[in-house]
Amino acid sequence: MEHEEDFAELLTRFRLEHNLSQGQLAKAARLSRTYIYHLEHGLRTAPSARAVRSIIRALELHGVERRKLSQAFSDLTGEYIDEDVDDPTIFDLRSLSTMQVENTLYPAHSLDRIWKICAWNDPCKDLFEITDELIDKHYGHLIHLIYDPQYRRRFQPWEELARRLTADFKFQTRGLSFHPDYRELIRSLKRMPDYRRLSETSETNTVPQASFLFHMRHSKHGALALRTAISVFSGNLDFSIVVYLPGNQQTLDVFRRNGWQKSAE
Repeated sequence: MEHEEDFAELLTRFRLEHNLSQGQLAKAARLSRTYIYHLEHGLRTAPSARAVRSIIRALELHGVERRKLSQAFSDLTGEYIDEDVDDPTIFDLRSLSTMQVENTLYPAHSLDRIWKICAWNDPCKDLFEITDELIDKHYGHLIHLIYDPQYRRRFQPWEELARRLTADFKFQTRGLSFHPDYRELIRSLKRMPDYRRLSETSETNTVPQASFLFHMRHSKHGALALRTAISVFSGNLDFSIVVYLPGNQQTLDVFRRNGWQKSAE
């Protein structure tokens, strides 16, 4: 009779099949390595449904694998993981984040967990003078765009902004070295001398601030001061929304004249 794997055994097997260490899985799922160790050795018999959902997302489990781990969790705890909550056909966070960006009152865009740009609203495209062709040139990644030798000239000073964003990027994507898209992005970034230089000297253990001020120059409207407002989308760490607010009165006037600050109805 075939042995039926329990939760600990399934978790260990799926992790190894995805070529992850316990530490890498812990970082990807935003859990501690000790927590993963205890789960795999049967030392924690009542994991939370939220933690298991995070593990499922980190391992990118679908279909039979997902159902097996969910059922093993139910057998272990007596709790049930609602399959519909994370089913992309029913609850498409990418589409929902795009809808939120489009309905934001200020320039905004969304990012996935490796900082790939999911959506820009029209005010954001106007503010940063972005085209789809420019985004495609940089694989759709924000950090890659920031290092463009021509585009970066609009940010003043550029290096201060690039260093901050690089540190934030490294912190937010820690533990994702297993992801194929992340690996491809890093290979491309490392071909840029300035990225290698700033990445080597950027802090990686500091939690990013939700808001900071930076300056740029628009080709039509001159110098602008912008303040970011960053939030995790619906409590899900896979997506975030970045909103850009006026950082001084001059920039506020530019926003109003160009319709970049919508009126709430």
